[in-house]
Amino acid sequence: MPKFLGAALGLALVAGWLAASPAAADDLFPPPWRGQPNTTFGLWEFYTPNPSPLPDEGHYPFGPPSMAIYPGVGQVWQSEWNGRTGVWPLSGEIWLGIPNSPIQRPWKDIHIQLTWGPQAPGNTPIVMSTQPISVPGTLVQTTPLGSGWFHSVYTIRLEPNPSWEQILITGGIDVDELVVDTICIPEPATLGLLGLGLVAIWRRRS
Repeated sequence: MPKFLGAALGLALVAGWLAASPAAADDLFPPPWRGQPNTTFGLWEFYTPNPSPLPDEGHYPFGPPSMAIYPGVGQVWQSEWNGRTGVWPLSGEIWLGIPNSPIQRPWKDIHIQLTWGPQAPGNTPIVMSTQPISVPGTLVQTTPLGSGWFHSVYTIRLEPNPSWEQILITGGIDVDELVVDTICIPEPATLGLLGLGLVAIWRRRS
């Protein structure tokens, strides 16, 4: 999809979402392969100060995820903050571990949606995989949500797909929501959903 078309579609989707239900979950740009074989999905809204590794919504066919949250020094979970419900102030860290398919495949894609706000001007999230190897997340797009909040989409590719991965989110930011999808590929039934760009990469590497 051309970048300008993706941006226009993203803004239209966000505008419709804001108009229809401003309190709805910020699952604004789910990947097209969600729910397919060899995928996982989790959505955390952080409505309580005791984070559960189990998401508010999710699908984990290979075992439950693990999560640990370490806010910054002197910072604690906020029941409400700047118009949002359930917010973790970082400059600390969120660690998320996700079990995968035990069958090794050429690669695994991770799709991360993060709703966040900067604690100081210029602060942005740091998103990366740390285990079994360190791979920085690629920022796909960031959409303003108003009142200083943003919705960002990141992607990470691990080659080959591991039996589990660990994701780190940190930075001088406030985190309101996290949505993580993963897929172990290729699967013939799902390759067509990954987009022409990913198919072209797969063909070059095969």
